Amino acid sequence: MWLCVRFPQWELDSIGAPPTAAAIVDKQIIICVNQEARTLGIRAGQNLGHALQLANDKQVSWLDRDPAQEHKALNNLIAWGYRYTSTSYSDFGSNLLLRIGPSLKLFKGVNALLHTLQCDLKHYSHHYHLGIGHSPIGSWLASFLDSDNALLEASDKDKLGHLSLRALSNLYPKDIDALRKSGLVTLSDAWNQHRAELRKRCSKHFVEHLEHLCLEREAYVPDYQPPKYFLDRFRFGYDLNDTQELWPGIEHLLNGLSAFLRHTQHRTASLTWHLEGIHRYREQFTLRSSQAHSHITPWLGLMAIRLESLQLKEPIDSVMLECRELLPLEADAIDLFGSTKGAPKQALSDRLRTRLGHQAVQHIRRRDEHIPEYAHQFTCELPTATAPQTEVRAPRPLWLLNPPVNTQSKQANQWVHGDITLMLGPERIEDYWWESSQCRDYYIAIDEEHYRFWVFRDRRSQQWYLHGIFE
Repeated sequence: MWLCVRFPQWELDSIGAPPTAAAIVDKQIIICVNQEARTLGIRAGQNLGHALQLANDKQVSWLDRDPAQEHKALNNLIAWGYRYTSTSYSDFGSNLLLRIGPSLKLFKGVNALLHTLQCDLKHYSHHYHLGIGHSPIGSWLASFLDSDNALLEASDKDKLGHLSLRALSNLYPKDIDALRKSGLVTLSDAWNQHRAELRKRCSKHFVEHLEHLCLEREAYVPDYQPPKYFLDRFRFGYDLNDTQELWPGIEHLLNGLSAFLRHTQHRTASLTWHLEGIHRYREQFTLRSSQAHSHITPWLGLMAIRLESLQLKEPIDSVMLECRELLPLEADAIDLFGSTKGAPKQALSDRLRTRLGHQAVQHIRRRDEHIPEYAHQFTCELPTATAPQTEVRAPRPLWLLNPPVNTQSKQANQWVHGDITLMLGPERIEDYWWESSQCRDYYIAIDEEHYRFWVFRDRRSQQWYLHGIFE
């Protein structure tokens, strides 16, 4: 079973035309109009001069056609259709074709699937008609029977047989012209002809499509391969001045992202948001998380924090979500009681970064160094699994003094009480022989109150230094 979503005024919908009277012009010819322009008598196929006379002094937006934007927006819809089926593509013009037969069990029937699909389509503000058939071209032709989106299922040939051959004129103008000259008017007139006769007068592809309609040949379409990124836009249809009014669009885009990540088995740790106004006003910001997610709950919290400090300089009418940093989906680490390990700490870090800025939160990262004071550094970058890890066998204190303190100095008396006794060691650490040679013998020691310290003897100067304090 196939579902066709046909967009009769895609040239206008793809560029987000204003709700007032508008028309698309290509080489001085009107190719697409909306309902407001149609009430003025403007029709597709008219030349621009005639249309200007019909508009008279009425306000009409004359827009140039943008084939690149049409193609880009249609590809976004094909990717959106991937949440309903693995076979999603476009054919016969500006249409979305979905093979929904294998998905009916998942969505619990065709009616439930159509309800979900139509609810999603409301957010795109596209004009569309639906059709269901047993082949791609059958569903496309069935969409011409659709009246005000009241779906008519073309499950048998009789429903399509009464359609005029003119419905295929844009696809096969020469074939349709030849058939009409032979006295054939409807689709049923064409498929009732002997196939050998049709092959003599018509092209191979036209005959194949007729065989698809008659279920004499199965239409083969390869499964859709989704892109390696997510990009979608939500148009409000009116100007917004308050950031809190963005939430319907934000939630819609995040739900779409979640479905995309779930179906493609990915997760992400970075989202880029674009806010766009009608006067070319643009606002862009990126949300980052220390963990990669495939669900929307963490992003909703971070977005709420970001919107608190966001000030719009001009009204906006659309919001776009872009996600290009995709990671393979992995199972989260779950402890014995079902909670995700490390989530509260990392969530707090993400909230602080979002509220205070990326540079406001730092963490310690290990470096591939032998000298202890050089083996760690503070960084604002998020931790990665590829960070260098130096293997350390001996115990190390968490608290290091920088720089190390001579044990004979008054400063050492702040931590050491009385004489110290060496308990474990030595551990020799030697490095930087090519620059300023460092050679140390480290020991674990205790003082008279049994506090543990990390001390070393500099083999060059034979001086003792206090370097770390154990908890």
